[in-house]
Amino acid sequence: MSEMKKTKAAFSALAMLCAIGIGQVMPVHAHEGLPPGHGHLFLVSTGTGDLDNMTIRAHKVITQADIVFTMQPEGADKRYGDLLKGKKLYPAGHGLFWKRDRAENDNRKADEKAERAAKHAKGKEDDKDKDNRRRHEDPAKLEAQARKVIREAVGAGRNVVVLDNGDPLVYGPHSGYLKEFEDLKPIVVPGISSFNAANAALQRGVIGGDGRAVILTSSKGGAGNSDHVKKLAESRSSMVFFMNRSIPELVAELKTSYPGDTPIAIVADAGFRKEEKVIKATLDTIVGQLGPDKLPFAHLVYVGDFLR
Repeated sequence: MSEMKKTKAAFSALAMLCAIGIGQVMPVHAHEGLPPGHGHLFLVSTGTGDLDNMTIRAHKVITQADIVFTMQPEGADKRYGDLLKGKKLYPAGHGLFWKRDRAENDNRKADEKAERAAKHAKGKEDDKDKDNRRRHEDPAKLEAQARKVIREAVGAGRNVVVLDNGDPLVYGPHSGYLKEFEDLKPIVVPGISSFNAANAALQRGVIGGDGRAVILTSSKGGAGNSDHVKKLAESRSSMVFFMNRSIPELVAELKTSYPGDTPIAIVADAGFRKEEKVIKATLDTIVGQLGPDKLPFAHLVYVGDFLR
């Protein structure tokens, strides 16, 4: 079965469940408990992994949206099939309206932009390079467009959806919309996060073992806080890392507090039944076990005795 047919089949099943659940298609304001005759702004998660991980509530809201902001409007039909058919699509950007982060990241973003431009000029872009270039092009222009489109649409009584996946408020790229349009009282429709899906793949309770705490963090650190992993490791809590930069570097930092036989697990492509992969080892063995193989971008790293 082709990917497009699989997409249509998944959404047909969701549509059937929606029909069974409500008997008939209810207006979005009715099933969301909102006053009629007004436009609304939604930040909607489509979940992590396969499309049938999307919630029925998310499907209902997206189906009745007039306008949709998404990361890659030009490729949305491949991901969402007919769900977005007939809707006006706009680029959602990446990290828009994150004003508090701009100052500390200006130099890094300028370097990355120059590198992307050089690759583009030389014709050496791969798909990831092209995606990164599109996402980071002229954020000020994308912000201005979003302000105009969203405020005009909501003011005219239309419903606008900003699409995200996973948990939109855990390292989500679109959380800035909530602050920017706070006066419009936006609504967040939650979804299955990569953390939820990875936990299911591991089949372990993350607060098991001797500890009763789990730390969710990124191994990248922030400006002026490059040793934050070492500081967190001192607690010897269970830890889950998003957006990991380097397994060898991460292991070296963790071993300043954790013994070498501490279990570590990597869950790649969580939520995708065919692609999902779990790698288990210890801090002493994981680097050698991985060898030179590159991990996919979408992976989480777990560390702690609960994995025993």
